[in-house]
Amino acid sequence: MGVLDDTEFDEVMRLQKQLASSMMNDFELDTKIKLLTIFDEVVGKKKKVQTEQIISEAESRGMTEMEITATIEKLKRDGILFEPQPGYLQKY
Repeated sequence: MGVLDDTEFDEVMRLQKQLASSMMNDFELDTKIKLLTIFDEVVGKKKKVQTEQIISEAESRGMTEMEITATIEKLKRDGILFEPQPGYLQKY
C-alpha cells in the first residue's frame, strides 16, 4: 500500500466527512420517524397529546430524554409539530 499525496489525502478526508454527514442525517431522519410513529400511536384519535406522554413512551422504547426533546424541537422547526398550548403537542 502506497503513501497518499496531499491531494489524495484531502480527497479521502472530504469523502470521510461526507460519509459521516450522511450517516448523521440518516440517524436524524430515523429518529424523527421513530418519534412521529410514537406520537401517532399515543395521540390516537385525539388532536393533541401531552408532551410528557410522548417522552415517557419514547424513553420506554430506548430513546434518551435529550434525544427526544432535541427531536421534538427539530420537528417543530420543520413545521411538523407545534404546541397548541404549553405541555402539549399536535401535528399541523
